[in-house]
Amino acid sequence: MRAVLLGGGSRSWQWQGMAQDLESAFDRLDQAIRTIEADSGQRVALLEERERLYAEVARLSTDRAQLAQLLDAARAEARTLEEANQAVSQHLTDVMETVRAVLAGDTPPQSPVVPG
Repeated sequence: MRAVLLGGGSRSWQWQGMAQDLESAFDRLDQAIRTIEADSGQRVALLEERERLYAEVARLSTDRAQLAQLLDAARAEARTLEEANQAVSQHLTDVMETVRAVLAGDTPPQSPVVPG
């Protein structure tokens, strides 16, 4: 490229200076594009991580619901077993009192009633 002289040589454009300015602008533009690309890559990675975490939370919520059902069932079974234990304990107490009474000669032997 040639330098252009304006006003009879009093003002001159120096193409080399313009080329340097243009090169500098392209360098800044290139750096800005690299920064945007890096930032967008990080954003994509963060979005993927967020989706992974949402999936993990959903899985944990499902596991929690299943565990809550199992716990409720176990508690119900424990109540049933506790009631059965109390009934058996009461029956054994009644049988022992009957045996003591028979051994002491206080009452005639009776057949124990077995709960059904």
